[in-house]
Amino acid sequence: MTEQKPRILMIGPGRNVRGGISTVVNHYYAAGLDNRVNLRYIPTMLDGPRIQNLAVAAAAFLRFLLCFRRYDVLHVHMAAQASFWRKRIFVKAAKKRGMTVVIHQHSADFDHFFQQEVDGRQRKEIKYIFEIADAVLALSDTWADLFRTLVSAPEKVLVLPNAVACPVENKSDYSDHWILFLGRLGERKGTFDLLQAVPAILKAVPDVKLILCGDGEIAACRREAQRLGVANCVEFPGWVDAEQREALFSACSLFVLPSHHEGMPMALLEAMAHGLAAVSTDVGGIPQVIESHVNGVCIPAGDTRQLAETVTSLLLCPKKKERIGQAGKKTIQSRFGIEANLLQLTDFYDKLCKKPKECTK
Repeated sequence: MTEQKPRILMIGPGRNVRGGISTVVNHYYAAGLDNRVNLRYIPTMLDGPRIQNLAVAAAAFLRFLLCFRRYDVLHVHMAAQASFWRKRIFVKAAKKRGMTVVIHQHSADFDHFFQQEVDGRQRKEIKYIFEIADAVLALSDTWADLFRTLVSAPEKVLVLPNAVACPVENKSDYSDHWILFLGRLGERKGTFDLLQAVPAILKAVPDVKLILCGDGEIAACRREAQRLGVANCVEFPGWVDAEQREALFSACSLFVLPSHHEGMPMALLEAMAHGLAAVSTDVGGIPQVIESHVNGVCIPAGDTRQLAETVTSLLLCPKKKERIGQAGKKTIQSRFGIEANLLQLTDFYDKLCKKPKECTK
């Protein structure tokens, strides 16, 4: 008799939404998670105005109520702020109906959200939601330590890092003087720090080009580039799709993400998987990926002088770029490949489905 596949109901942002969680989910589908488990995905928000997303969330909750009996586990992709408040409704409803609930926490700034953005009553509600979940998935050991402070059973907080597919082809040309950035432009991702580093880089590398791909504070970044006198060497392609990303990974050999807050950025993993030398910051789950000056370079967030010096050094030394880029690719292949990640996730589902269920009244 064939053993029944785990029945998983997953909720999160729409798969076309611009952001890291959608990228994670799309990697799961591309790698065949829906063939390994009985999977249904319900989007709880889309790109668009808030009033539209209230309707999307309401429709998602109705779909949840109509189908939850056919599933064993509710897998909740969650961040902070509005994402938390929206998803907590699903967590409570699922527990009251006897479902096993997994909170998969992706936030880059949950510590700030919990400690500084909410009042005492809201803080109790946050702890309650984590307490009633059957398991909490964190992206790194650092984030797991934080979430363990929110629950009475810290053993239910597990680490599941993000993962990506690794291309077969191997990058061989590291001679370009391009700097690639992928993400939401703004202070959190360190975009302004990167712009402020460009004048110093330009003095040593006159043909440098900075490609800032993403949505967010594009107009403000354009103004900053103009103010700094570097507008001629900065491009703003906007948000790029998967095909455009692949072309950029082929053309560029240096990826820079000087974030101030992070979970475990998918763009960083993807760039390293393609063999780009990576420069990032020692925040969130990034130090779990980058061993500085071995498979990438980690610098302190906000240190524009060190950022400029590091980027300049790599641009002027293609062999160093190649050594770091190839070491980074090996790291992704061995520790952050999607196949091993899916095996870990499906094994986790199997164990959850065999545990006795509890109802929360």
